[in-house]
Amino acid sequence: MSATNTVLTLDLVTAHRESIHSLELWTFTKIEERAAEALSGLKPYLNLSGLTSLTDATAEVLSKHQGILDLSGLTTLSDGAAQALAKMKGGLWLNGLSALSVGVAKGLSAHAGDLYLRGLVTISDEVAEALAEHTGYLSLAGLTEVSIAAAQALSKHKGFGVKDFRK
Repeated sequence: MSATNTVLTLDLVTAHRESIHSLELWTFTKIEERAAEALSGLKPYLNLSGLTSLTDATAEVLSKHQGILDLSGLTTLSDGAAQALAKMKGGLWLNGLSALSVGVAKGLSAHAGDLYLRGLVTISDEVAEALAEHTGYLSLAGLTEVSIAAAQALSKHKGFGVKDFRK
C-alpha cells in the first residue's frame, strides 16, 4: 500500500496491526498522535522517514520507541521536539535536517543513543559545542565545511565511535 502525501491514522494502524509493514510507513508525510502512540512499541526499526513535520506532542510520544527511529524526512525540528526525542532509547536518524539551531542542538545532545545528522553540510561553532556534549555515536557524514573552532569543539565529543565528517 503506497500512501504518499497522506496522514497515518490510528484507524490505519489498527486495521493493519498484523501486517503493519504492508502500510509502507515511510511513505506517510503526517502522523496522528494516536497513531504514533500505537507504533511507538514497534521494534527494532520504525521508519517514518516520509514525515515532513512533527509536533512536540507527537515527538514526546515517539520518544517511547526503543530501537531505531528514522525521521529523515524532517527538514526542521523545534527545540521542544528535539528535547522530547532526546529521551528516546535507541538510534535517532534525522538525516533530512540541513541546519540546526543552538536550541535544537542542545536538545539533541541529551540523547544518549546514536545520532545521525548526515544532512548537515556546515554547522556553527555554537552548534558544534552543543553537539560535543552528546554521549553516543554521532554521525555528521554530510559536513563538507567546518571552522577550526567547530572542529576543535567536535574533537571533545564525549561519545564513542567515529565522529565522521568530510574535510
